[in-house]
Order: sequence, then C-alpha cells, then structure tokens
Amino acid sequence: CLNCWHDLDNTEYDCWPINNPNDYNMISCGGLEMSWVQRPPEKVTNGEEFNVSYTVTASDSFYEYAIRNKIFQFSDASEAKRFCHEHECPANWNNANEMNCCVYHANIHSCPLGLMKQGGICGPWIPDDGKIVTHTVSKAGKMSQKYWTSKVVLIHVGVTSVIAHIKIGQMHAALESKVLVVSAQVCGDDVCELEENCLNCPADCGICPMSIAIKVAIGLPVTLFSSGFILTMVWLQYQKQKMFWDESWIINYKNIIFGRMCWMGIGSITSLQRGKSNSTISQTTDLTVCTGVNNSFKQGFIQPAIYDGRTVAVKHIQKKHFALSKTIRKEVKEVRQLDHPNLCKFIGGSIEVPYVSIITEHCPKGSLSDVLLNDDIPINWGFRLSFATDIARGMCYLHQHKMFHGRLHSRNCVIDDRWVCKISDYGLTAYRKEDFEAVSNGFNCGDVNRVYCAPEVLLGSSSNMTPAADVYSYSMILVEIATRSDLISVSIATEGVRMDIMWRPPLPELKAGKADTDCPSQGDYSELIKKCWSHNFTMRPTFEQVKKMLDKMNPHKVSPVDMMMNLMEKYSKHLEAIVAERTQDLLQEKQKTDRLLYSMLPKPVADDLRQGRTAEAQSFSNATVYFSDIVGFTQLSGASTPHQVVDFLNQLYTTFDDIIDNYDVYKVETIGDAYMVVSGVPKENGINHAGEIASMALDLVSVCHNFKIPHKPNTQLKIRAGIHSGPVVAGVVGTKMPRYCLFGDTVNTASRMESTSEGNEGLDTLPLIQLITCESRGVPVPVSD
Repeated sequence: CLNCWHDLDNTEYDCWPINNPNDYNMISCGGLEMSWVQRPPEKVTNGEEFNVSYTVTASDSFYEYAIRNKIFQFSDASEAKRFCHEHECPANWNNANEMNCCVYHANIHSCPLGLMKQGGICGPWIPDDGKIVTHTVSKAGKMSQKYWTSKVVLIHVGVTSVIAHIKIGQMHAALESKVLVVSAQVCGDDVCELEENCLNCPADCGICPMSIAIKVAIGLPVTLFSSGFILTMVWLQYQKQKMFWDESWIINYKNIIFGRMCWMGIGSITSLQRGKSNSTISQTTDLTVCTGVNNSFKQGFIQPAIYDGRTVAVKHIQKKHFALSKTIRKEVKEVRQLDHPNLCKFIGGSIEVPYVSIITEHCPKGSLSDVLLNDDIPINWGFRLSFATDIARGMCYLHQHKMFHGRLHSRNCVIDDRWVCKISDYGLTAYRKEDFEAVSNGFNCGDVNRVYCAPEVLLGSSSNMTPAADVYSYSMILVEIATRSDLISVSIATEGVRMDIMWRPPLPELKAGKADTDCPSQGDYSELIKKCWSHNFTMRPTFEQVKKMLDKMNPHKVSPVDMMMNLMEKYSKHLEAIVAERTQDLLQEKQKTDRLLYSMLPKPVADDLRQGRTAEAQSFSNATVYFSDIVGFTQLSGASTPHQVVDFLNQLYTTFDDIIDNYDVYKVETIGDAYMVVSGVPKENGINHAGEIASMALDLVSVCHNFKIPHKPNTQLKIRAGIHSGPVVAGVVGTKMPRYCLFGDTVNTASRMESTSEGNEGLDTLPLIQLITCESRGVPVPVSD
C-alpha cells in the first residue's frame, strides 16, 4: 500500500494528532508501542470470520512525552501514568472519552486497497469513494489491559489492510497488517463468476495473457546467454588468431646477458657464471665465476644467460637463413599453450641470424644425466622413482596434446631447484630443423643417440615422432636411473654390438629391501623396462599406463621436496635434542655459578649487583659479631713454607665452614688467620643472634683441641675469640672483587675483645662464652658464675 499512511515510515504502527489527521502530520508515538499477538492470516475467503489480538503498552517516557505535547491534560507524568493504569473506564464504551478513560476507543477496521483510488490516508475514516468499510465493535479500557481481541469479517476481494486503531488522549495510534481476500465462489464449474478472473480462477476464466514484463523477463536472459556464447566463441577464435600472429615471444638477442659456463655433459650445464662471450652484442653480468670462457656457440649445447632479470637457458641453432613461416608460427603457438610442471617452459626465441636460438626456463641442477653420474649426490630410490614418474607425467601431457618428442634421453631431462624433473627440447620441429640435421645426419639416430632410438626407427619403417618411439627411449632412461650409468659409454664399449638393432643394455641388478638404497619393487621395475623396450612397438605401454605402474611400485610416494623436508625435520629434531642437552648443561653451570656467587655475597646483594642495581648499605639494630684468630700464627708461619701455611689454613677454615652451616650465621670474611662471622645480618633473626654466635663459638673452640696441624702434628692449635652484640651497618665495598663488609662500634668492640682474649688453654674461654650464651637467651646467671 504505497499511498497508505501506515507504510510511510516502514513500521507496522504509527501515530497522528486527534484533529485533522492526514498523510503529512504524523507524530512520534513517544514510547507507545503496539504489536500483534494473533496476527491476521495472510489469506482468507471473503465472508470468513477470524480473530485478531494485539497489545498496547506504554513506557514511562511516553507519559513524559504526552505531558510535554499536551496529549494528556495533566500537570506531571506520574498523574498521567496513574490515570492510565488505575482509573476505571465506563462500562459502555459510548460513554468513554479522553477525560474518563485512557484508551477510550479501540476497534478493528479494514481498508481494501482497491478503493484507495486517489491515495490519501486509510484509517478510521471514510475512503475517498464514500463507501463505508467493515468496522468491529469499539472498546475502551485501561493501559494495563494485557490483550485486545476482536472478531473480523472481510468482504472486498483483493489486498486489504487490517488496522487496529486506538485513541488515547489527543492522539490516534494504529497497527496494520495486510490480508489477501479471495472470492468464496467455486472455481472449476466452467462458469466465470463475477468475482472470478484469470488470476484466481484460470480454469473458468482462462489463462491470463503473458504480460510484456514476463516476456521481457524470459527473453532477456535467453538473449544475453546466446549473445554471451556467441561472443565467447568469437573471442576464443580471436585469441587463437591473435596468438598465431603474436610476436611478443621474439626476443632481441642484445637483451640477453651471457656469462661463463660449467659443462657437465653433452648438451647440459649446471650453473650460470660470469664472463664475456666473443659475440660483439653480448654483455657481462655479476655471477659466480667458473672455469673457462664461452668462446663459441656449440651445436646442441644449452647456455645459461640472464634475460629480463631472470636466469634462462639459451640453445643456439646454426641457421644461415631464417624465415618466420606459418609453420614456425603454428609450432610456437602450440608450444606456448603447453603448461605442465614437468615441462621446461618455453620463454621465447631469437630469430636474428646468426644468433638464432630458443630460450627456455633454466633448471640449475643440470640434466638428469649430470645428477645420476655425480657420485657426490646421494640419490635414494625415493628420488629415482620420483624422477621416473616426473618424466612419465610430462610425456603423458605431451601425448595428450598430440605432440611427440622424438629425441627423448637423459640429457634433455633437466632438474630444477626443487628437484623436479622436467622435459626440455620438445616441439618446434621446423624451428630447429638444421639442429636435427647437424646432430643426426638427417635422422635423430646418429651415433650419439642411437641407443635411445627404437628398432623400427633404425630400420626406417617408422618415424621417430610416435608415442611408441618415445616409450622406447624412456626405457633406456629407466635403465640409467636404476644403474646411474651412461648408456652411450656402455654402447661404445660394447664393440660390434652397438650397431645391432636387437641390442639392449643388461637389466639392472636391483636389491629388494626396506632401505632407501633398495628398490621397493625390483621385479615390477625390471618388467616395466622390458615392456617399454619391446621389439613389437604395439606391445609397448602408453605413458598413462606407465604412470599407473610406477604409482603401484611406489604407493607411499613422497615428492623430492618432501623427502628433503623430512631430512631437515630429522636434523632439526636432532638439533633440538642437542640444544635441550646444552641448555640443561648451561642451567647446571648457572646453578654452580649462583652457588659460588651466593657463597661470596648475600643472595639479595648478589641479585642486585647481577641486575646492574646499586646495593644500598643497610642498618641492623641487633646483631652479634664474632672474631677469631690463631695464637702464635706469626711464629708458626715463619717456621713453615707458604704451601704448608695455605694447606693448614684451608683445612682449618673448611672445618670451621662445615660447623657454621649448623647455625643461623653468615661468614663475612677470612683475612689471613682472622675469621669473622655475624648473626642477624643480612637476615634478621630477632634476639636469637647472640645465642647462635655463642653456640657456634663453643663448637669452634672445641674442635681446635682435636685439630692436628698437618705439618706440625705435635703442636696444639689455639685460637682467640671475641664476641659483641649491638647495631651494625652492612654494605658492599668496591666494584672490582666487591666485598660485603660490616661497620660500627659493635665490630670494633668484638675485634678488641678477640685481640685481648687468651687462647683456649684448658678451655679457659668457655665460661665467658657460656655466660654470653645464657644472657642472650634470657637465662639469669649468678654473679659468682
């Protein structure tokens, strides 16, 4: 209902002022909401009765909005809310008005859209044709009433808006839903009734004629599809012709940068190097230096170069004349359309005499023959079967495109940097015609490639450009892969046999096992070779069949890259184990270092210094300091060697160190024969410091009676000891070999007590130490003691 008021803002309910409602003076409902509980059905028969139910709710904001906009004649929102929720309406709705009832009018009416000829609002008013439309009995009630329900009967056929209309104060509100009303007449009685038409009863009134819109909707896609198909076919044909005459593949020879080469075999190289060729139009480039300079272009050899910023392979063809004929254009177009991961990609060519050449993708690992004959490269059977499968896939792709190689051997199968074997030197028969004639004297079976030529080709009964001839050549490559040998050298060494068309190289002797160096299926591999070199060319398998046989031999096939990744993963795990082991060793060494450091400095102080923080001096209000030295140490040292003195002091103080571990004390330092210990520093221990030091001193004095000087066993060891309690200051002194030192009168007094005391003759010092111990523990001691 495009012109109806209830669709103007795309909501199901809207609000108007009570006076002169029209299409242009809608107002905000201000928090008043209406919603269907039981929505009118989407489709009913005219005269059919149905029920509808809806709710009317108002939020607190609505009453504030109603007061502001004078919808209610109250002074504040709370009075309006109380009126709507608590005030009872008259029993007869005819007596209800805005002064004595909140919702003083509520009913359902309908608006057939067919009657809205002039537009305008479709509400609780008479439509523009003057006809009265169905209304239900009106109701009145409070806002707190939960459901409003009415029975509705629709008469007019067509789309009708069913509207739930209420009046509240000075505001209309209406909730709308559309219903399709269909005729109750019986369709199918062969009589087109008044209410029936071609839309609702085609059986009686006939099928409606197809509209122009439907015809366009059907015809336009068909026309577009047909036009698109025709244009696609024209475009494809144009592309074929465009590629045929396209000369973007022609490369200017001056733009090719040549360098030095490393020759690894007939017709193959392994890397691109730096240098100057004898060509006046060649250039130099910064590449790895290798031995030898390319002084001339050799027939059949592949020369690496740089073109357009990437490394390419250039094969020169000795042509005295070159004409870009339609045959050559067709060959180039066919080769350019080929795209397979096991084919060496054709990049372009030079047609400039005498520098006629073919430029292809460069594979840095060299030819398959180079890799097989290089004993420094370990090739397990996973790699070998991968190479054999790669060649079979590439040849299968060529044969599917009706292109045959005719000169397949291990030197024009090249290996890229991902160890994928690719076939090169295929196609372009007319382009490289002179190259064929120079190498093979008019045939492709000269002395060099004779072992790869099928018997029927040697006899001249068949061309070398056949699928069977390629399969025969492939059998020789399989032998080379298994034996890692050069069949050309083998055939030359076999004097008098190499010219016999029945000659075959010996089958490889393969081992069967689970090791990487063993063939996983030696019987099947040998059988495949015999099938491929069968004298009867009709018995030779296709490359599609060869692929299946190889897949059967290697069911757990892994690509060379994956095999290398597995090796790297094993190496990585080994490195992880080594790192973990070294890390554990490092942790152990760190623990040793920490123990040594913590034995020289208190742990908090050591941690601060290790982290670069300055260790601040600390004051301790209660601590006990112990000093001791050896009686007669000067005379003892004078009568002993330095080594004897060091050994004696080391044994004595090691014994002392073992004893003080049993007490809550901290060894400050030893200087010569002096031994200094403190309790209550750096960890405070309340009043226990004096008792700890006193008990320790008793043990130290006691152990001296039984200690034997190593080099003077008959001399009795005597020590002097001094103890004093009081406040001290502790801190680190110096940055080179820092020392944890104590300062204060307590330290000085303890030192004086030690220097003025007597040796431990007859345990003379024990009563004094015991006295200090008792006093420190709070035990009363008689003066006589």
